[in-house]
Amino acid sequence: MNLLLSAPRGHDLSEFLFSLPFNLYGKAKKVDGHLCVTRDGLEVFIDGEKVDSYRFSDFEEYACEQLIGCSMMVGRIDDADRKCICAFTNDSFIAFAELCKIINHYLTTGVMVEQSDLEEPKCPKCGLPLDGYSECPYCASKIKTFSKLFSRVKPYKGVFAIAILCTVLGEVLNVVSPKINQILIDDYVQPQNTSHWLGFAALCAAMFLIVLINTVLNWANMKASYYVSLNLGQDLRQDVFNKTLELSMNSISKKTAGDLINRVSNDANKLQSFLTDNGKNAVVRILSLIIVMVIIFVMNWKLALLAIIPIPIVLVVVKRLYNVIHMYYSRVWRFSNAHSKLLHDALNGIRVIKTCGTEKAEIEKYRAASEKWAKAASKAEIVWNLIWPFCDFMLTVGNYFVIYFGSLMILQRIPAFGTLTLGELIQFTTYVSMLYTPLRWLMQLPRQLADVSVSASKVFEILEEKTDVRDDANCVDLDIQGDIDFDHVFFGYKVYNPVLKDITCKIEKGKMYGIVGHSGVGKSTMINLILRLYDVTQGSVSIDGVDIRKISQKSLRSQVGVVLQETYLFEGTVLENITYAKPDATFEEVVQAAKIAHAHEFVTKLPDGYNTRVGNKGYTLSGGERQRIAIARAILHDPKIIILDEATASLDTETEKQIQEGLNELCKGRTTIAIAHRLSTLSNADCLIVLDKGRLAEMGTHDELMRRKGVYFNLVMAQRKTTKMRAANTNMSPRPAKA
Repeated sequence: MNLLLSAPRGHDLSEFLFSLPFNLYGKAKKVDGHLCVTRDGLEVFIDGEKVDSYRFSDFEEYACEQLIGCSMMVGRIDDADRKCICAFTNDSFIAFAELCKIINHYLTTGVMVEQSDLEEPKCPKCGLPLDGYSECPYCASKIKTFSKLFSRVKPYKGVFAIAILCTVLGEVLNVVSPKINQILIDDYVQPQNTSHWLGFAALCAAMFLIVLINTVLNWANMKASYYVSLNLGQDLRQDVFNKTLELSMNSISKKTAGDLINRVSNDANKLQSFLTDNGKNAVVRILSLIIVMVIIFVMNWKLALLAIIPIPIVLVVVKRLYNVIHMYYSRVWRFSNAHSKLLHDALNGIRVIKTCGTEKAEIEKYRAASEKWAKAASKAEIVWNLIWPFCDFMLTVGNYFVIYFGSLMILQRIPAFGTLTLGELIQFTTYVSMLYTPLRWLMQLPRQLADVSVSASKVFEILEEKTDVRDDANCVDLDIQGDIDFDHVFFGYKVYNPVLKDITCKIEKGKMYGIVGHSGVGKSTMINLILRLYDVTQGSVSIDGVDIRKISQKSLRSQVGVVLQETYLFEGTVLENITYAKPDATFEEVVQAAKIAHAHEFVTKLPDGYNTRVGNKGYTLSGGERQRIAIARAILHDPKIIILDEATASLDTETEKQIQEGLNELCKGRTTIAIAHRLSTLSNADCLIVLDKGRLAEMGTHDELMRRKGVYFNLVMAQRKTTKMRAANTNMSPRPAKA
C-alpha cells in the first residue's frame, strides 16, 4: 500500500517518509490538507501551509475512528483524553489506519518502517475495509439482507403459514364488520325499525360470532408464532455460535468477546422478534391494504381517490426518512457494542480492578459509555418522533376530505359524486381507517428496518465470513507419528512487521525440543503454526511429510496436547476440566493423569475432591493448582505431540521439579516442544531451537550451544547474572532488629 501519495503544495515528496492527503479539518470544514510523517514526528499542512505539528511521543497511541459519513485520525493521551489530528472521507480509512499501525509499531519498538506492502480489500463504494467479509455491511443491499433473513423461516414454513392464515382470516372478518354496522344503522337504527327485532338480534349475534372467531384465531396465531419464534431464535444463536468457533484466530483477534456475545445474544434476539412479528405482519398488512383498497374503489372511486391523495407524498418522505434513521441506529449499535465490550472486560478483570484500586475509574468509564449509548438512542428516537407526527397527519388528511365530501353527498349537494346514506358513509370511513392502519405500519417500518438491518448485517458478517484457516477439500485424517518440518517459513500478523523470517528446521519424532529466545521473537508463534491456528505467509509446515494444510484440523489437534502459558479452566468441576479433551475417560485414568501432574494430592484435599467446582476461570484455585489441572488435562489427552508453553511458569521451584519428573515420563516416545523463560528447565532437551529477531539463530544441545558462545550462550549468561543480582539483593535486604 502506497502511503506516500502526494506532497503539500510547495513541498517535495522526498522531504517525508509518508504523506497522505485529507479533506476535512476543524468543524468538518473541507480543506486541501496533507498529513506528513518525518523522522521527528507528524506535520499537518493545509493549502501548503503547516498549521500543526506533533512529536510521536505526544501521544500514547494513534488510532482511526469511524464516524457517520467520515473518519478521523486521533492521538490518545490516555483513555479519557484524545485529540483529533485530521479527518477524511471513508475511502482513505485503510491508508490512515495502516499509518497508525506503523506509528504505533515505532512507539513500541523504536523501528520506523518506511514502506508498507499491505493490501487489504475494501468496499469500492464507501472505501471501508471489508475485514474478511464478502461485502460491505454498510453498503450491502438491504433487500438482499432481508431476503437472506426471511429465507431462515423455510424450515418452519408450515407452522408460519398457519400463523399467517389465522391473521389473514382475522383481517377478512374485520372487513365484514363495517358492512354489518352499515346495515344496522341504515335499516334498524336510523329509521328506528323496532318491528324486525329478529334481524337486529341476528346481526348482533353475527358481531359476537366474529369476535369469538377472532379470539380463537388470535390464540392459534399466538401459538404458531411462539413456536416459530423460539425455534428460529435458537437456530440463529446456534449458527452464530457455531460459526464463531469455526473462525480462525486471526479473525477472532479482530473482535472482542463482548462484541461476539452481543451478536450471539442481542442481535440474534432482535432478528428473532422482527421475523416472527414483522415478517408475518408484512404479508398480512400488504394483503389487507390491497383488499381494502379494492373495496373502497368499488364502493365509490371518487371518494377513494380523495382518501389516497396524500399517500404518494408520505411514501417519498418515508423513503428519505429510512436513510436518516438507518444512520442514527448504526450509531446506536456501535455505542451499544462499545458498552458491551467495556462491561465484559470489567467483569472479567474484576480482580485486577480491585487489586489496582481503580473501581472509581472503571465506574466513570462505564458511566461515560452508558451515557453515550443513551444519548445516541435518545437522539435516534427524537429524530423519529419529530418527523412521525407530521407524516401521520399528512397520511390522515384524506380522511377529512372523505368526511367533508361524503357529508355533502348525504345532503345531495354534489350530484356529480352521487348520493350516500349515513350508514354507507360510516362504512366507507371505517374502511378508510382500515386502509390507514397498514399504511401507518408501513410508515413505522423504516424505524424498525433501520434498527434491525444493523443487527442483520452484523449477524451475517459472522455467518458469511470466510475463515482464512479452513480444511482443504481433499484433506486427510493422518495418524501422526511426530516428525515436524519447517521449510522456509515466513509469518507475520502484519506484513510490514514479520514475526518469523525464513525458518527452516526439522523436529524429529520422539525427541524433546526447546524453543528459546528473547520475548517477542516468535516462540509462541511457531507453536501456533504447528497447531495451525494461523497459516504461514510463505513456506510450509509439514508433519510426517504432509503439509498441515492438507491435514484436517480435527485430526491434527486431536493428536496434539497443549499446556499454554495462560491457563484457562471452564466453569465446572475439577473432574470436568481434566476430562474436557477426553469426556469418555474413566475415573482411574483421570486419577493417573492427576498423579503424574502432581495434582491428585491437592485435589483430594478439596471439599468435594474431584467434584469440587472451580468457579469462573478457576478463581477458587491458586495459579499453580490451575496449572497442574491443565497439565493433567493434556496428559489425559494422550497426544502424539506435546506442546508446553511455559507449562510450569506458575509453580514454585519444588513443585516444578516434581512435575518435571512426571512430564519426563510422559514425554518418552512422544515429540515434545517446550518453551520456558527459565533456560535451566530446558538443559536436558535433545535439541534447542534458538530464535533471534525472528530468525533461526542456532540449533543444538545445551552443551553444544554453550561451547559456541553465540546467542544462546549470551542468553544463559544474562539470566545467570540476573539470578545472582536478585540473590544479592535478597541477602542485602535489611533484617528486623532483635528485641
